[in-house]
Amino acid sequence: MTFSSKSAFFKGERENPFERVDQNKAMLWFYEQGYSITGDERGLIDEYRCYVREFREDDGVPEGFKALLFNRYMKMSFSVVDSIPDFKAFYEEYYG
Repeated sequence: MTFSSKSAFFKGERENPFERVDQNKAMLWFYEQGYSITGDERGLIDEYRCYVREFREDDGVPEGFKALLFNRYMKMSFSVVDSIPDFKAFYEEYYG
């Protein structure tokens, strides 16, 4: 996975440096670490493209990883469509 050095949380560490420090960063580290090993998008890109159009396409974060984050973020949502702006704000906070 290729992230810009500014936005990546996983840098190849064996242990999550954000554990018990910052829950959101620990979660993102975990997702990045898993994605870097598998690169598995599990068909999530189609779902992502259906809801999130033309968003941060040139920021260096793989679309498959964005699709994974979107899928995980939306698991707790009552309305996917209504939560898209919140997802984008979340993404901007950590990867913007």
